[in-house]
Amino acid sequence: MRKETERNLVHLLMGTALACGILLSGESVSILALSGILLAGVTLSLLALAGFRIPVVDWFLNRMERKNVRPGKGTINFFLGAYACLVLFGPYTAFVSVLILSFLDSFSTVCGMAFGRVRIRGKKTFEGTLAGFLSALAVSSLFLPVQTTLPACAASSLTELYSPVDDNILIPLVAGTVLTLTATLF
Repeated sequence: MRKETERNLVHLLMGTALACGILLSGESVSILALSGILLAGVTLSLLALAGFRIPVVDWFLNRMERKNVRPGKGTINFFLGAYACLVLFGPYTAFVSVLILSFLDSFSTVCGMAFGRVRIRGKKTFEGTLAGFLSALAVSSLFLPVQTTLPACAASSLTELYSPVDDNILIPLVAGTVLTLTATLF
């Protein structure tokens, strides 16, 4: 539980910093930075797979990575989802979408492990899903009207529950799509 909590705290802080970086840097700089980060991440992941020991990277992988997972997979997918969202929807929608991903994913995992009793699917629980949804709704509603963020957070929660693809890629894309659609309705 402790390792997963630490891992999700890093997920939350990294995602919040990334979202703020996207908002403050603008589209062109963010696309360039995310391209570099993705290239470096894939390179470091391949080096780790090949057995190379890179001190700081190795420390993070040993401390944060889940067992039997490709090194850096979650982080690479996180940045890939943010990159795709930025390219498709622009910086402000990407900012809110990455915040939704960061809060929803972190809170649903930690609260689900700590308080989850009602299983929905696999290890996913009602309590974790609700905590993730409410945290994402609370933070996203600071930046957009609740009638816009409510459907985006609901769709993102369902994506987190049922996605056959890594949710770090899909949640920001689903959130961005729903935010864009609901913003045009209201």
